Formats: sequence, C-alpha cells, structure tokens
Amino acid sequence: MAGGNTVMTASATAIADDLHQRRASAIAQQDTVVATAAPRAVLACPGAGKTRTIVERHCTTPRNQPTGRAITSFTKVAAAQIRARAHELNRPDLLQHPNAIMTLDGFFWRFLVRPFLPPPDTTNQRPFRRLESWRDAPRQLRQIEYWTEKNRQQFDLADFQFRYPGGNSAPIATLTGAPRFEGGRRHLSDDQIAAVCRLAEQRRTELANTHRLFTGEEVRRQAGVNLATRKEILAHTLPTRFTELIIDEAQDCSDIDVDIVRGIQLLGLPTLIIGDPDQAIYGFRNQGPPAITRLLNHAETIELTGNWRSSTTICQLAATMRTDPQRQVPDIALAEHHDSDLPVHLIALDKGKELAAFDTIATNADIAPADRLILAHGAATLPGLGGRARRPPSSPVESLIWAVGVLRQPPSDQRTRALAEQTLQATLVRYWMPDADSTAANDRHAVYGIDPHHLRRLAATALHELPELSLPAADWCTAARRTFDTLSPAPGRTTPAGIAITSPRGKGTKTASAIAKIPVTPRGLPATRADTVHQVKGEEAEAVLMLVPDEDRTTRMLTLWIEGIARTAPADSTSPDTAEALRVLYVAVTRARRLVALALPPVHIPEVARYLTSRNVPVVVTASD
Repeated sequence: MAGGNTVMTASATAIADDLHQRRASAIAQQDTVVATAAPRAVLACPGAGKTRTIVERHCTTPRNQPTGRAITSFTKVAAAQIRARAHELNRPDLLQHPNAIMTLDGFFWRFLVRPFLPPPDTTNQRPFRRLESWRDAPRQLRQIEYWTEKNRQQFDLADFQFRYPGGNSAPIATLTGAPRFEGGRRHLSDDQIAAVCRLAEQRRTELANTHRLFTGEEVRRQAGVNLATRKEILAHTLPTRFTELIIDEAQDCSDIDVDIVRGIQLLGLPTLIIGDPDQAIYGFRNQGPPAITRLLNHAETIELTGNWRSSTTICQLAATMRTDPQRQVPDIALAEHHDSDLPVHLIALDKGKELAAFDTIATNADIAPADRLILAHGAATLPGLGGRARRPPSSPVESLIWAVGVLRQPPSDQRTRALAEQTLQATLVRYWMPDADSTAANDRHAVYGIDPHHLRRLAATALHELPELSLPAADWCTAARRTFDTLSPAPGRTTPAGIAITSPRGKGTKTASAIAKIPVTPRGLPATRADTVHQVKGEEAEAVLMLVPDEDRTTRMLTLWIEGIARTAPADSTSPDTAEALRVLYVAVTRARRLVALALPPVHIPEVARYLTSRNVPVVVTASD
C-alpha cells in the first residue's frame, strides 16, 4: 500500500512539474512579445492572455519619454486593464500624453481625420463630431417616419446597416434580421423596405454633411482620403508622436481598416498586430478571407500558444476547426483544470430536448446554470431561455421597461447592458427636460448642466427603486413616475417638464414585462444565458452548448470542417459564408473552460463523432431524451 502511494505521489509530482514547464514556456512567449521591437505580428490562441501581455509591454515604458505609444482595439477592455495596471504601479504617465489608449475608430478620428476638418464658420456653425453609434445622435435627428396607406412606421438610424461602396459614393443602407420584421414592419413589402432604406441613406448623408456627425464609416472614408492627400504632414506628425501603434483583436479589421493601417505603416510608424484569424467572424465587413491576412503577410510573426482558459480536450477540439493545416496543432492547456476528463458531448437536436440533456450533463459536472452559455450563430436558433431583445423598443415607456429588464436579469452581454444603461439614463433626462430629444448625449452637460457621473448614480438609484416588472403596466408606470419625480438630473430643476410615463393605450392590465416583450426572471435567481456567438466574443464560461441548426449552411460547414479546404469537393464549401460559419463554431467552443456540447442534426452526429475520434478528441454521443 505504501509503495502504491509513493508511485501516485511521484506521478502527481511529474504532472505538476510538466505543467510548471509548460507555463514557463508560455510566459517566455509572452515575454518575447513584451520585449520585441515593432513591426511584428502576434498570432494569439484563445485564452493566451494577449491583452495582459499588451499591458505589460506598455508598463515597461521608461518615464519621461518624448514619444508615446498608441494602443488600440475594437473594445475598451484593453484600455480598462491598462488603466488599472498603471494605477497599481503608480504610473499615471502611462495614460497621459504622448500616449494614446483608445479604440481603433478613435485613433483614426483623433489623428487622421479631426486635424484636417474645417472649423465652424458663418455657413455652418456646427463643429464636427464623432459618434460611437447613431444612438448617440439627438433622437429627433435619427428618427425616420414612413407612412403607408394604413399607418405610420417609425425607424431609427441605428436599425440599419450601412456601407460605403467607395470613393465619394453615397452610403447604401440595408435593413435585415429583427429590425426588418419586428412589429408592423413585417407587413411591409420589399419595395417599401427599399424605400425606407433610401430615406435612411438620405438622412445619414444629411447628418454627415449638414450636421457634421460622423460614425465609424465616415471616419474611415475620410481617413483614407487624408492618407492620400495629406501624406507629407502625417508622415511627420505620427512618427514624431508615437514609437509604435498596437492593434489588438486585429482579426476584426475590415478591408478598409487594413488599407488604412497599411497606409500608416508606409508613413514610417511601426505596428504591432495582435489577433487570431480563426476568430474573424464579422464577414459583413468583408467579401472574402479575413482581412487580417493582408497584415500578417507584411510582418514577422510571433505565436502565443499557451491557453490559460480551456482544458486539453477543448484545445484539441478547437485545433480541428482551424482551416490552416499548419495551425492544427492543439494549443497548450495551462489552466488548473487543464486535465479535466470531461469529453465533448454530441447531442441530437430534438425540439428543445437538447437543452435538458445539456442541463443534466452540466449538473453532473457540478457546473451551475449561471456558469453556462447556450450559443448559436443566429438569434433565430436560440431558445427563449435567457434570451431577450438587444435593442430598445421605440416607445419611451417600453424602452424604459426593456432597460430595467436587461439590467435586472444578468448575465447579459456587455454591449446590451451598456445600451440598457444608456437608455435608462436617457429616459431620466427625457422625463425632466422639455427638449431632450433634440440634444445629443454628449451635450447634456453644456445644455442642461447635467453631470454624467451624477446621472449614472441617479440611474442606479432608479434601477433599485423602480417596481418589479410583474406589475400591471398601468401600476408600474404610476410607481415609475413617483420614483422619477425624486431624481432630478439637472441643478435647480424641481418639476419634470419632459415626456410622460404612461402605459400604452389598451395595455394597462398587461404586465410591464409583457408590453416590452422581455422574459422575467425573479431577481437573484441564476439563469443560463442564451446568446449569439458574436455577442460573447471575448467572454468565457465553464460550459458551452452550441446549437447548430438543420440547414444547408450547416452541411457545408461540417463538410469544410471534416474534409478540410484542400479536399472539399463542393465548390461552394469554401465560400466566405461557409468558412465564416466554421470560424463562428471555433469561437463558440473556445469560450468554454471545461465542457463543450454540440447540438447537431441527428444525421450529422455519426460523421462528426468518427472525425473527432480520429483526431483523438474524447467524444460522447448523448441522447437528448
């Protein structure tokens, strides 16, 4: 018996030593990224700690440097981590001039566009301004009305997707998905929707040219023009201000972004590109392969292959989904649960029974509902459980209820929560101020004296004090007015003079949640979040169930996955849509720390099981009944 314990102890020690060595190797890779000189490209696997590596690179900067570093991304996560680390080190200089830490859109605006814009003059006294979204524009400006013979339909510019075809061409608007079919819009013909899109195009052009409001598309178009026409000035200002430009999450770059970045590189500013081509899932920005590949072709590459998030099984699974054969070696699992023995579960899609099967599997693995994710490529595939509309309704009352419902029912994706917080704050302002709809969010302080920090505190108080959404709408609105009456956002304002908070006509007896069409979960009750893959990028969970619907795209995607690009027979299997579908699946499974389950059409389960077994991925076929 003693000898057996000795063997087990020796084995455990060997495993611990091996893990220690693997972690040391991954840290050495990170240290290389911290110390290397730009230009370089970094291929970072999921869970590689790339944002932390960027933070450490920046924090090694000596004090009192005449030039700074520009750090950009498509989210504000990296900026938040850099600020926190700078405060830990007592290095406020890392956040100050000449450094710049912002989104890529913000960098283009600040350094490529804004310096060359004309100031207000007698013909147009408005200053140029950049908006994160059209939802930041004054409400009156972004609203579009379309009248049919029977009624009026109201649209918001934020409902549309826009693209510029190039040159000085006007924007092209499309309306698809939920914004196309919600409410009475589903009764509009395609010709009527095309007419609405033309109105949206005209309104957007008016806001850019007359009101001087830019969003990301206008910023990019003007940045490209300035790189061509202001080259000599930019070749002096950018390299003089910055030693390098870092672009995190570079796989999210569009073709236009890459054109701009290549132009910046040609000006003499070194770049550090960090990303993972297999996580490029915003195909609507590009027609073809991920745009990041054009950046990778012009730089020496460093790899981060240590995965601090997922188990070895999940790393093995993810490697099979990479379309580049040279990158199909599994990443190195480094988490404490690296040796988790949970296999990949394949569950047959069966009218919701797959959800119960996943619940049983996760429960048996001691994974709580709040630590699980149920994902799909499109919202239509998702179950009602945990899902909710991501955009507020047009009615002020319904949008307020929607915001309260989102904020009270975690977990929710960061973008939806941010929009809900913005909606709650805007409703407070609209309730108190008579002309709030004609004022942009960024102008509230100048126009009304509203301090944004005070407004956030008021919104938090309102969220706590507003009644439960299970109340009838009429009673809920009465209680909401009493709450809002005590929360004046502007100094000296004692009487509300804005919009009314009343239940929609004929709906006073319905519950508040019902009129805003949001599910209600009692506060404090853990729920499993159901969401699209695009909404959870950058997040993680203990367990992930990916719902793969029974459709032609699934068949093409599975063929591409199992047979590979080089050996795939059907010509359309390598189409951009099919390749992106496989990358979406890759992003989904790499959100998981310990458990992955794929819910597939039954006809595909045997071939997927055989393929994973041939790639030495532990797999179990689980019945959904």
